[in-house]
Parts: sequence; C-alpha cells; structure tokens
Amino acid sequence: MALLGVRQIMTGQKVEASDVMHCFLGLRSLEIDVYFYILKGQATVKEVAEALGRNRSTIQRAIQNLVQRGFAHRRTRTLRKGGYVYVYEAVNLATLKELIKEALDSFYQQIIDFLDQYWAQAVEG
Repeated sequence: MALLGVRQIMTGQKVEASDVMHCFLGLRSLEIDVYFYILKGQATVKEVAEALGRNRSTIQRAIQNLVQRGFAHRRTRTLRKGGYVYVYEAVNLATLKELIKEALDSFYQQIIDFLDQYWAQAVEG
C-alpha cells in the first residue's frame, strides 16, 4: 500500500483508475496496462506482448500475477490445426470495483485496529 497514493486520494487531487489499482490492489503499472488490454477482449500472451511492446516473458509474469490474484482468468482455446493456446480475459469492471472495495475495507480495518491497539505505544515509543 503506497501511503502517498492514499494521501493523494484523500486530499482530492486528480485520481485515475490506475492510481486506485496501484494504491489499494498493489498492482504495478504493467499489470494495470495488461488488465485494461485484456478487458477489451480475450488475448494470448503473444498478442498482449506485441500490443504493449514488451517481451513475452514479462507479459507472462504480469498475467500470471493477475490470474493468481483474481483479476483475470485463463481459458484454453483449441486451434483448428490441432493443439491449443491459452487466452486471458480480465474480470469485468463491476467485479474489479468489488475487489477494490474489499481491499479498502481491509485497509480501513487495519488502520482502526492500529489506532485502537498500538497508537499510544507508537507515539510514546
């Protein structure tokens, strides 16, 4: 959690979706770019890499992180000539909004717990 990002949000400065995703979900800028690319529709790692001008292994790591954290899904697409390829799609914006709300609620509760349990010790110590 980037506290500077929280401060920016709290002080009413201009906030972008990517700021919120970075601050409350801990996503890196590349992961955010990948999320918004695959939000447009299913894509393979190769397609994303070409579109974003990055190498495949970098995109693969970003996508794996999105999948592991529940921001994207992997599906298998069967090829006409045989074989298959994995395609990725982002969770919809409503689901992402709920994930952000959950992260925000968790952050809020952590701050309340800190204030209730450790504030006096932290200030005096």
